[in-house]
Amino acid sequence: MSDDLPLIFAEDSPTPTAVFLSAAGTAHIQQFTIEGWAVAVTAGFQPVRPTSLVDAPAQVVDEKIIFGPTVVSVEAQTWSAKDLALIAQWQPRFVKVNCAFTGVEPSAIEAIAKSLSSLGLIMLATHWRDDNTFRIRSFNRIERLEALQPPEWSRLNFIACADERGAQAVTKIGRIHAVQEQRIAQLRITEAVHDEQIARLEAALIAAQNSPYFKTPS
Repeated sequence: MSDDLPLIFAEDSPTPTAVFLSAAGTAHIQQFTIEGWAVAVTAGFQPVRPTSLVDAPAQVVDEKIIFGPTVVSVEAQTWSAKDLALIAQWQPRFVKVNCAFTGVEPSAIEAIAKSLSSLGLIMLATHWRDDNTFRIRSFNRIERLEALQPPEWSRLNFIACADERGAQAVTKIGRIHAVQEQRIAQLRITEAVHDEQIARLEAALIAAQNSPYFKTPS
């Protein structure tokens, strides 16, 4: 499940481009390339988990020649002042910063939001849930950041938009996507509950069979 999908499908240009300053893994990048995006990483690319640029695939590009990409994507764990400077220099249409469940301090996540806002970007936030017995994570909703009060910083990802048209498109698609994600999450939880019940019944049966009081007919 991904909250990059509203961003991917909201972009209607024929040649969308994404630049990753960091990524959560190969699949994180692949979801863009599968949809026909051109993907690049900079020489200072920092993967949070093992990432194959060949399998993604993604091209290594000199940051000095980048300008006007559709999306710049960053993981909160690797965020730095340099990232903000590059975003200001490149002027992308969207900036995606993944902060939910990263272990980054809430105060640091709030600082990221403020720094992006300082560039005049429209701040959207996607809210994630894991408030179930099995801690299954699911994309819950998307709103303007100011509408999510008080912000649960450790459960938010940011989509910063350069213009109102883009913000509205991402929000519209994102809200539809969130409904579907919650349905999928509920199905996964139901399946997990069922599997746990079966496991308990099997354990109880094994325990009963091993009991001295359990006798099979002769």
